[in-house]
Amino acid sequence: MKAFNRTAAVSITAVCLAGLIFYGASKTETNQRILNSSQFKDGIFVNPNGVRSQFFTAETWSTGKKFLFEKRIDPRPAEGIPVVPLKTEDWTNPDPAKLRFAWLGHSSILIALEGTLVLADPVFDRRVSPFTWMGPERFSPPPVTAAGLPPLDVVLITHDHFDHLEQPTIMAISGKTALFIVPLGVRNLMLEWGIPAEKVIELDWWESHKYKSITLTATPAVHYASRGLFDFNTRLWVSWAINGAEKSAFISGDSGYFGAFKTVGEKLGPFDAAFLKIGAYSDEGTWRAMHMTPEEAVQECLDLRGKVMIPHHWATYDLGLHPWKEPMDRAVKSARERGVLLAAPLQGQAVDVAAIPELDEWWKRVK
Repeated sequence: MKAFNRTAAVSITAVCLAGLIFYGASKTETNQRILNSSQFKDGIFVNPNGVRSQFFTAETWSTGKKFLFEKRIDPRPAEGIPVVPLKTEDWTNPDPAKLRFAWLGHSSILIALEGTLVLADPVFDRRVSPFTWMGPERFSPPPVTAAGLPPLDVVLITHDHFDHLEQPTIMAISGKTALFIVPLGVRNLMLEWGIPAEKVIELDWWESHKYKSITLTATPAVHYASRGLFDFNTRLWVSWAINGAEKSAFISGDSGYFGAFKTVGEKLGPFDAAFLKIGAYSDEGTWRAMHMTPEEAVQECLDLRGKVMIPHHWATYDLGLHPWKEPMDRAVKSARERGVLLAAPLQGQAVDVAAIPELDEWWKRVK
């Protein structure tokens, strides 16, 4: 197991370096909307609380050494995890009276809200990497492929990292997607990939777009962006609020915990469903400032006035130093202590928010 972990760590490090040097060799085109953004300063986007991320730091290399040389406990399941195949017919013509969702692994979430079908951060390939042969590998096959998805009204992107924005998937679903809504700067990437310009809307923080009966608002997050060495923070990162006439949902994307979530809850909440990141965290340093802990995610749910918390960004790829089960164990413990209703469905399992199933700690049965 130790040899496997070291091999995986070398692979991850190589992917990061190779992706930085070769894949992202061109800087995102800077347009007037970016230049006018309050978040864009001195040529890059910045976090509201002053947290800065840089690749070449002592903290980054210390983390890399832990991946490479320290023995890790259960970084991934030995035999994969259970997955429920997504049935396309169950998501065609969704009931406008219901709010339903399916977590598709990592941060990919399918939401049917007031008859509108929204997909966030679709990532289905075997590896999250600029290469098909190297990089963090999925624990189990996804519950659906890009080809198997139903027709989509809106695809939301939270930021440009490979585990949230997957070029082959975006290109594959373009024909069945009415609209892509993305953070400032990401539109340029989509156009480079051949996505029709009329299908791509980009938003700054607190900007909204109305689609049918729902309003989609780009809300703040604390994170960073890059797909290569020369495009660091040239694209924005966001969380998303989805507000219908009767139902609402929130998607955190990747973020550290900070005070703006309470503002989001006051302005746009309460939320019937809060999809919040719990994995790939650290308990200290800059990494924690941009990747909230499970306990902070529970606090975020309270700040947002979320009625049910649905964890994501876990149990799909080995992207943190913690055991793969630990994020959910910590989230469940904190939720119980704080009185937060938590749902933990299997990947691909359809859930009606009006009938949240009793918590089944299925991950405890996985070896």
